[in-house]
Amino acid sequence: MSSYTFHGLNLRFSAPDEVLRAFHSRLAALPPDGSEPPDLLFEVGTGEDLERPAGARPVYEPPLGEVAYDDRRDLLYLEHGSLRALCEPAAGRVRFSPPAPEDLWVLSHPLLSVPMMELLKRRGLFGIHAAGASLGGRALVLAGTSGSGKSTLSLALARAGFGFLGDDTLFLGSGRVLAFPDEVDVTEETVAFFPEVSSWQSTPGWRKRQLRAEEAFGTRIVWESTPAVLVFPRVAGRTRSELRPIDPGEALLELAPNVLLTEPVSSQAHLDALAGLAKASRCYRLETGTDLEEAVRLLRGLLE
Repeated sequence: MSSYTFHGLNLRFSAPDEVLRAFHSRLAALPPDGSEPPDLLFEVGTGEDLERPAGARPVYEPPLGEVAYDDRRDLLYLEHGSLRALCEPAAGRVRFSPPAPEDLWVLSHPLLSVPMMELLKRRGLFGIHAAGASLGGRALVLAGTSGSGKSTLSLALARAGFGFLGDDTLFLGSGRVLAFPDEVDVTEETVAFFPEVSSWQSTPGWRKRQLRAEEAFGTRIVWESTPAVLVFPRVAGRTRSELRPIDPGEALLELAPNVLLTEPVSSQAHLDALAGLAKASRCYRLETGTDLEEAVRLLRGLLE
């Protein structure tokens, strides 16, 4: 077993050693915790059959597989290839089917992230698909889907001296932006922007290279920060970057897909937290150019 502290909650993982190592590659920045009993429990290969609950409705369409929710029994079911997961949000428990070696990345990344966000949502921590940086105690949130350039920008900001909140997932709670300092998965295109990380290698079987921003650039992890600026980046395919302000209503429409429509009360609270972020922040769209130093200057100017 392995246990971690995450914003006041104890997360415990029960799994074979190779699976614990895969989880730890993501969670290594979190402090260890041996509290009894755990708040959230993640179990792999318990020997139980994990079947799709009868009557469960789809709530999310991943690239491969299925995410479905049973309203009557309050169960979240996930399927990706041969992998299965069954999440019991009220009990704070997720059970995963045992993975083959080639499935470790899927298990420790998408198949872990979705139920973990659902469990945390029920406990007042609301997830957002975003990168984050902090300057002077104020948070810059870079929200967007995969391929929008969040990781590249978060690394550029870390290299420029910003505090690091995360590169892909953040959480909101009590009006604050909360860090999830995950391992950063980077493509070869991203590595080309950062010669100092060219020696970092990928884990065998992983799809991209992995690095930790705090180790690669000496940046510090900022565990929570005040929301100040919300930016929706897009890779522009040109040299120069361009910022355009948008209103909070437009920003909230962009953020709404972060809410998994499961249990109504916590789902509404999630939407309210996203609305609070948009209202508390100055909101922009960023067409990100290939001159990352210029993009960093533009973003720094929003916080100074």
